[in-house]
Amino acid sequence: MSKHILVAVFACFTLFASTAPSLACACCGTWKVVNVAQNDVLNIRSGPAAYFSKISTIPSGSACVIKTGQCKRNWCKVSYAGSKGWVSNRYLRYFKN
Repeated sequence: MSKHILVAVFACFTLFASTAPSLACACCGTWKVVNVAQNDVLNIRSGPAAYFSKISTIPSGSACVIKTGQCKRNWCKVSYAGSKGWVSNRYLRYFKN
């Protein structure tokens, strides 16, 4: 019985994730990208400043950004979709799904 429940939960999650990617995540109490134009991205950098190299990006409005350490100055260490690095905290807002 529990196997069927897990399959149903996974199916629902997959459907939700494919229809609303900016709100779909399996985590609770995460951070969301804000103050970024709808068709733009937030850069994930290798260090806590804009001059560090770009590692990856996070689409505008995306949730499930996880802070993975202390913030330094105005930069926070984060993890998103397998990428880890630094983003400016002015583009993050606490989001509880």
